[in-house]
Amino acid sequence: MNLIVQSLIAGLASGSFTLLYNARPLDAVLGGSIGFIGWLIYSLTLGYGMVASTLLAALAVGLIGRILSRLRHIPSQPLIIGGIVVLVPGFMAFKAMNAFVIGNSTEGTTMMLNAFLVAASIGTGLVVAVAITAIIFRKK
Repeated sequence: MNLIVQSLIAGLASGSFTLLYNARPLDAVLGGSIGFIGWLIYSLTLGYGMVASTLLAALAVGLIGRILSRLRHIPSQPLIIGGIVVLVPGFMAFKAMNAFVIGNSTEGTTMMLNAFLVAASIGTGLVVAVAITAIIFRKK
């Protein structure tokens, strides 16, 4: 039950961010659905580690966003940005900076490295999704 509630909240946040990028209301619903699916995949695969689960979720968000944008003839950026925003490690980076400020540089370095790895996995997942969809759409 908790997983569904978290995914619904992630979907609402994603839909809201999609609206910020001047998307139509129906496209905001699609962006929210992408965020819902991305958070669900992230949560279900968290046992494999935070970096791997973020990579899989970002890959799914990128693939779904690119395919839906192609089907709806709209730009993919609002859909993908809306879906990715719930995966961004902002709080992790904040905790790392807080650890540096209070003088705990070892913990701060560890948390910052984890935040960088999560951010890199988001970028990697999106790049792979773009490459896969480019191959798919080139053949058709």
